[in-house]
Amino acid sequence: SYDKQFVRDWLEQALVDGRPWPKTAPAPALPAEVIARTVQKYEEALQRLTA
Repeated sequence: SYDKQFVRDWLEQALVDGRPWPKTAPAPALPAEVIARTVQKYEEALQRLTA
């Protein structure tokens, strides 16, 4: 899947000060691993569309 569900799933489990994120601004910072996996997903989508 090439939507943002991967990021949404991470945010659903994110903790802020030991508690679930209340879905208010600001959002918690995404870890480098989440960013890297998201980039990989979009790079794969681009490759499929342009290959």
